[in-house]
Amino acid sequence: MHCDDKRTLFVLKQGIEETWDLLKKSDFTDEDLMKKLNHEIQEYFEYKKSS
Repeated sequence: MHCDDKRTLFVLKQGIEETWDLLKKSDFTDEDLMKKLNHEIQEYFEYKKSS
């Protein structure tokens, strides 16, 4: 895995963690954050699979 790939995965993971924290603060009631989290997780795994 190239270092650029590792950096991209790291940034994607950070986004997931930030969204997760916001979602926890909303007691998992914010539908938009749930959709965002699902999209970020999907993007992370698609990128990881392709690299």
